[in-house]
Amino acid sequence: MNIPVKQAYSYENFLHYSMCMVGGFCGSYALLLRGNFGSAQTANLIQMFISISEVSVLDAFVRISALGVFMISLFVSSYLREKYTEASVKICLLVEIVGVCMIGVIPRQADDLLALLPLFALTAFQWGVFNGTKEYVSPTLFSTGNIRQCIQAWMDYHLNATESSKVKGTFYGYTLLHYHLGVLVGIALIPVFGVRSILFCLIPLLINLKLESHTRG
Repeated sequence: MNIPVKQAYSYENFLHYSMCMVGGFCGSYALLLRGNFGSAQTANLIQMFISISEVSVLDAFVRISALGVFMISLFVSSYLREKYTEASVKICLLVEIVGVCMIGVIPRQADDLLALLPLFALTAFQWGVFNGTKEYVSPTLFSTGNIRQCIQAWMDYHLNATESSKVKGTFYGYTLLHYHLGVLVGIALIPVFGVRSILFCLIPLLINLKLESHTRG
């Protein structure tokens, strides 16, 4: 695997990989502290229909609200990416920083689903802006699609020995590595720091904001 480190860690890729670590941390944070995966809506939608079938009005309302927050945040971030491409990364990082600070002060005793509403907004906003690089579509918040792309790229390289497939496979391999590094950091820090552990996400976010400001002005 002779992909130069400089190529694998170009600025765009570095930004992507570091946001994968944030995404992995948020995933473990939501599951370990709140019992829900806060980076997607699949489980929430299933639980919403279960609540509706059980006529659990309050729970269904909260889950519909969570879906609404996620959709609105995704719409706004996607709009910013299309309309203000150059500024969208900086705006997203600022939103993420504010969101992380908000989540970090929500008491552990708060209702788990209500406490996840800001995280739903934060992750949806991240998904709308950070969805890969110019070359590859790659969400920073979950693994399934990235695993498929990684396997297909390396299979193509094995069968056809194309250099582009090797580069692609390496990119998705690094993506999965950094995402799960974020998961492991969350597993290590959450038992020690509890709800405030998410404040550690400020480190990569602030570094990225400084790099973005220096790169694009």
